Amino acid sequence: MESIVRFRHCGKLIYTFTNREESHSSAGEPGGTRRSPAGVTRERCPLCGDRLSFRLLDAPVAVSCPFSNGHETPCAFLISSRSGPTSISEQNESELHVGISNSEGVVFSYTESGVQRQQQGWEKSLTIPLVTPSNQPSNTLVTPSNHASAALVTPSNRLSAALVTPSNHPSPPLLPASVIRSWDRRLETFSSQDRWTTDRFSEEGEFGSCCYGFALSFINEVRRSEVMEVISQNTFTLRYVLPTIHCSSKYLSLYHYIHQHGYYYSTTV
Repeated sequence: MESIVRFRHCGKLIYTFTNREESHSSAGEPGGTRRSPAGVTRERCPLCGDRLSFRLLDAPVAVSCPFSNGHETPCAFLISSRSGPTSISEQNESELHVGISNSEGVVFSYTESGVQRQQQGWEKSLTIPLVTPSNQPSNTLVTPSNHASAALVTPSNRLSAALVTPSNHPSPPLLPASVIRSWDRRLETFSSQDRWTTDRFSEEGEFGSCCYGFALSFINEVRRSEVMEVISQNTFTLRYVLPTIHCSSKYLSLYHYIHQHGYYYSTTV
């Protein structure tokens, strides 16, 4: 995705792409290039047209994209869509697919063809780290926004932007760092169980069915082995999945607005 930056100028908080040329495809997803609207350049302000110069606190900063390469995110819960990352939003009803990555970035997911082990195909995913980093104390909050802060924008006639911070969606860590040593072995053993055969794909289990039930069942199997309380489907969805999708929805709203108009500005600075 084309990078978004924000900066303060002429009394406004302005969001735009980093370059004059912005990526896009026929569906509005990055993939090709097009020339920015007239007057939108890196050298001049898109509002007042003056040449850009900044004080330290007004200088451009990157707005992190919530999508990342799932194969480079070990021990994580991944969310993707066959329709591409622009379909992973609250405004899109396309079917989502989830999986669990091992320590080498191989993604395990449950499909109608059984458990898949993929080394590619999850390059543009939403990622939820499942293991507390070893350099953080066990009471550190591990949330969907810890690893990818992004601009939140409400889809309306006037977009309002606010930076996501880790404290927006406080959640306890799912698993301790000690499980990393046995993660791959546990995931492989779990994936080989008879309950993940092709004929049982739609069967409702303790933590749901299909790919979601597979992923959450693995998380809870590890939690039980660590003498931790299980996390219900409803709790995991509300605490981790929905905030992550909400973040991507807001980012995509901002991205598409800039793609169409060249920039977005807010009077809130």
